[in-house]
Parts: sequence; structure tokens; C-alpha cells
Amino acid sequence: MSALSKIRSLLALRKVGEPRDPDDRRLGYPGKTMAGVYVTPDNAVQIAAVWACLRFLSQTVAVLPWNVLASDGAGAEVQKKHPVQWLIHTRPNPECSSFAFRETLTHWALRWGNGYAEIERDLAGRPFALWPIHPERVDPKRDINGALYFAVDNGSGQTVDIASADMFHIKGFGEGPVGVNVMDYAAQSLGWAKAVQMFGATFFGNGANLSGVVQKKGPFKPEPLQRLKLEFAKLFSGPRNSNKTAFLDDEMEWKPVGVNPKDSQLVDANYFLIEEICRWFGVPPHKIAHLLRATFSNIEHQAIEVVQDSVLPWVRRFEDEANYKLFGENRRGFFTKLELRGLLRGDFQSQVNGLKTLRDIGAVNAEEIREYLDMPPQPAGSGGEKYTMQGQYTTLDKVGEEPPKPVAPPPSTNEPDPAEETAQDELAAMAERAHVTAEA
Repeated sequence: MSALSKIRSLLALRKVGEPRDPDDRRLGYPGKTMAGVYVTPDNAVQIAAVWACLRFLSQTVAVLPWNVLASDGAGAEVQKKHPVQWLIHTRPNPECSSFAFRETLTHWALRWGNGYAEIERDLAGRPFALWPIHPERVDPKRDINGALYFAVDNGSGQTVDIASADMFHIKGFGEGPVGVNVMDYAAQSLGWAKAVQMFGATFFGNGANLSGVVQKKGPFKPEPLQRLKLEFAKLFSGPRNSNKTAFLDDEMEWKPVGVNPKDSQLVDANYFLIEEICRWFGVPPHKIAHLLRATFSNIEHQAIEVVQDSVLPWVRRFEDEANYKLFGENRRGFFTKLELRGLLRGDFQSQVNGLKTLRDIGAVNAEEIREYLDMPPQPAGSGGEKYTMQGQYTTLDKVGEEPPKPVAPPPSTNEPDPAEETAQDELAAMAERAHVTAEA
């Protein structure tokens, strides 16, 4: 805590305290869902739609360029020599890249509601490295003064307390200083999806045959019944044993008792559950290859909307956390920015028209356009750094005025040179004499 923060805390007059355990569950552990299966942050990833949502959001945030910028009032420039630039743009620690760091923290925040990383500082208090910590090892707490800290399990039965200022914390959707566990709240939807998944798998695992009962007039004896079970399992279990014929004796009769996939609307349920899972993670279905309602006429605009509605909130979480904890309260104009421009690009023709409009109004020059398109600069002195615009533009205060009349050129004040006139006369006389001679 900085000296300024300490002074503010001494002068604070807050009357309401915070609970000592901010991570206290509001929703109890769901246990076995109504569908008859258990759901955890780990086994939920076995559902394809969950995997796809986690992959899309985490990798989209991870792939964006992340830079340190400084604003001097005339625009922002990337600070390539700032020590934080190396941490967020290239290598947060020796064991992972910036891409892997952001991908890990984002998908932890999506699965457990929180993504954590310890901020390792040097003797001067400057950030030196960022080390991800699995959410199951972290327990948010408050001390007797109400200050937030994190108790981290080191795996040896002992915990280490890390101050909030030294914990890079990406909080997902939730209330207060911690995010909620999405898997707890979505357990019933995810349990339904797992049940449908298991139903389809066991249906084909049983040779695509319905379950049923074998009836006979007399009672089954234990040994023949056990032998019959083994024969049925051997002959008809598995997709390779589908459509085989069973031979029953001793007046036995087979009666199916199951529901076939068509009557259970297995395919329709799968479609609905994909959209249901997308709602929990805030991902449009077309981004996880569910194109049932997508068309070529609206897919481009949907791609731009997903940046605003799905990706931008996670971008802001990273930027806000880095701005406060990696620079401190006295940032001196430094801030971080995840560049979203690449995700907002339309098709090439739309880009060309947009860049041409900016060039025509003098907002950008040719060199800036080449940089935007990742092209090398033109040779020095080629004029690409000059700003140009259309000549018909004028200021608003002159709109409607008559154009100025053209100004006549001033009369020439140069007097004829007598020597030049004499030379011209002599040349004309010589030409006339030569003409006369030629006629004679």
C-alpha cells in the first residue's frame, strides 16, 4: 500500500465492513444434477460446446497485441523500453509466453470465476514476473482491518499470504472482489448436456439396439440366467455387433422397453443445448461452429458484434488490472492497451474504402495506411508522410459564400532592352537581303 493510500485509509469514515470470507458460497455445491450426473469444472470441459466456448474466448483474448502506452496529450505511443512492456507483450515469466499467460488466466476465470497470478517484484517494488496460480489453490480472505489478501496453498500443507496489490486477479462475472463459479450455476444445463452425450454414446455402445426384457413362462434359474446375460453382452454390445440376430429358446420372448433416439429428439436436444451453453459463456453460437441460423448476409456483422459483446469485457478486465497493479497509483501517464483493431476489420474492399475516406479528409497519410496493412515503409523522401485531402473541402463558416473572383495578373513593369531590339532588327534585315538575293 502506498503512502497516499495509507493516508486515505486513516481519513476514511466508512461504517460498513466487508465479510471476512469473500469467497463464501451463495449457491451450495450442486452435487448430482437432476439429469443424474455430476458436473465439475474439469468434467464439464468434456462437453464439446463448453470446450469450444473456453477455447474461443481465451485464445481470442490471448492473440491480441498487448502494449504499454504513454499519453502526452498529442496521442499515445508504444513504450518499447518500459519494463512492463516485456512482461505483458513478450514473456511474463521464463516458463510461459504472453499468449499462454492470458489464455490460461482467461479460461480459469471462465471455469472457476477467477484467474490468479502472483506479481513477483524486485527490491525496488517494480514488477519482475507474473506467475499463474491455479484457482483451487487460492482462498480470498480479509484481515482484521478488512484488507483483502489471498491465502495460497503451496502443496505442502502450508499456506502463503499474498497481498491484493501483489496478486494479478482476473475476476469473472460476479459480485464483490471475487467471481462466481460458472459451473455451479450452470450445473443443471451442463448436466443435461452430459446426460444427452452419455445417452447417445451408450446407444451406439449397445449396438444401436434398444434396451428390453426377456420373458419366459417359467422362472429363470441362476446359472442359465447368468449364461444368457454373458452371451447377450458378448454378441450385441458395441457398434461392431449391431443388427445381429438373437436366438431364444425355452419359450423365451424379447420385448423392447427403451425410447429410440428419434422419439427422444436427440438431435434437436443437442442443438438446443449448444445454444444453452453459449448463453452461459456469452459466446454467439456461430463462433463455435453452430451455423444453424447464420447466413452469409449477416455473418460479418455478427463477427463485429461478438468483439463488442463477448471479447471486450475480458479485454477491459486485463487492462484495468494491469493499469492499477503494474504501474501503481502514480502511473505518470502510462497505461496498457489490448489492440482490438484486427478483430474489427471487415472484408478487404470495406477496409480499402474506409482507408480511402480517411486519406481524403487528411486524417491519415500513406505511411500510416501501409503500417496499418503491415506493409514496409516507402523509401525516404517519397512523400508518403505528407497529409493530403480533397481540394473542394472548406470550413463551415464559409459555406454558402460566393467564391472569390479571380485576380488579374499585375502588368509587367519590365522595360524593353534597346540592345535586344537592335539585334532583332539586324537579324530581320539580314533575312530580307538573303531573300532578295535568292530571287535574283
